[in-house]
Amino acid sequence: MSALTSIIHLRGLMLRRAFREIPLPYYLFVGVGLFALLYNAALAHIPLTPQSAAAAALCYVALYGSFFRSPKRALFLRQLGSAGVIFAAVDMLMCALPFLLVGFSFFLLTLPVGALCAWGNRLTGRHSVGAALSWVMPSLFLKPSYLWHSQSRPYLPLYWVLLGVILFFAGKHSNFNLAIVAFCAVTAMAVTSVMLQQESPLFIRQYSSIRRFTAFTLFEACANTTLFLLVPAAFLLAAFPSSWKTILLIILAIYYLSANLQLARVLFWGVNPYITLLFMGLFLYVQAFLTFAVYGIPVALLLQYWLYRKYYSSAKRLLCYEEEA
Repeated sequence: MSALTSIIHLRGLMLRRAFREIPLPYYLFVGVGLFALLYNAALAHIPLTPQSAAAAALCYVALYGSFFRSPKRALFLRQLGSAGVIFAAVDMLMCALPFLLVGFSFFLLTLPVGALCAWGNRLTGRHSVGAALSWVMPSLFLKPSYLWHSQSRPYLPLYWVLLGVILFFAGKHSNFNLAIVAFCAVTAMAVTSVMLQQESPLFIRQYSSIRRFTAFTLFEACANTTLFLLVPAAFLLAAFPSSWKTILLIILAIYYLSANLQLARVLFWGVNPYITLLFMGLFLYVQAFLTFAVYGIPVALLLQYWLYRKYYSSAKRLLCYEEEA
């Protein structure tokens, strides 16, 4: 019992330290986002089916991997010895608690999934498992595109294959709703996973001016997004030609997301990527609300200009340029 109390106290200290590192203004975005998420989760009524169980398990694995899977944490648990099992169990329960809002059955489902995640994380931390062969995966994206070739290189083909499989079955069963939801969700995840990465400042400072840096990064984002969307979008248009207006509108929205994530990446340079993602979610929600209101379109354009000016000021500091005359 004393070991469990010490572990819980240590986890509490680590959480308080992590919260202190977040700047005070960002607590507003975090609070609004968490309130909206918890409110919708509490009101949602989702039956436990094989499909919902698989989705919940995938969400749990993604949540656990995002927060509790890193080389530093594996080394830390290795140093704790047998107490690391209790520490990992506390983290497993912390990840499972949000699923209580969806339903107690989903909470029970996530417990064995969390145990498998914790066991796998501890196993890889105890034994250094390395691949016998080093696979160099080919890439279709622009060669100078650092973000699309660094951490994203192993995952983008997986996103593309996943999207292709879902679209194939959606087209086979003439299910346009499944096709368009999968197209939006998978593409948004792929683009976001790329854009939330950050290069070294030395890599960025090779550009001669901020305008050149902005033009190249926006062109790079749009060109690589086009390469990623080319085959899935062509399949969608061929399978559902009567819905071409909706498909084109979704494609334009993805380009808009890709460009704005480039701006937010520089604006929130050095900040936790989850804060950047939360800010972009709220920003896009407000923009969509203003656009659908018709009379709010001028305000939406002003907000877009404000985002660009904030990005420009941040880029000046990042590239070590003085204010222009």
